[in-house]
Amino acid sequence: MKNSRNPSNSTLRLVGFNTSRPEHPYSYVVASWRAGSGSGSTDSCRRNAGWLPDGTYTIQAFDPHHDGGAHGVNGLSWLLSDHKCHNGTKRTELFIHSEMLPSGKQGRSEPYRWDGNSDYKSNGCIKLKPSDARQLAAYRNTYPKPTRLYVS
Repeated sequence: MKNSRNPSNSTLRLVGFNTSRPEHPYSYVVASWRAGSGSGSTDSCRRNAGWLPDGTYTIQAFDPHHDGGAHGVNGLSWLLSDHKCHNGTKRTELFIHSEMLPSGKQGRSEPYRWDGNSDYKSNGCIKLKPSDARQLAAYRNTYPKPTRLYVS
């Protein structure tokens, strides 16, 4: 759930679906975490700064040891599909991630160390603190592999 007053204080929710009674399926929140998206801009068309455009994304890959290099995404990551914002601008290289080393551990300096609230800002991705990213990843053992992300 996006927070227009403070994009770095938004919410990521893991939602389950119960279809045991096909005539009455329902969804429920399994867990939720504070999440940031973008550098503080609510302009979803602003590449590498704005929050994610509303819509449905495909979760294309999960990588527990992503190595994006010195200025890239490292550690736990979920790669999201590209997405066009309302004016047609294509947003690419979108992830759910944190700040960590490729091993998943905390580094000694930026961008590998989580220091607090300012670290919820990103270049347009969804960003979680490391412990929350680990909790989200742990749900992969309990729930079917997620395939979609809904942003609103």
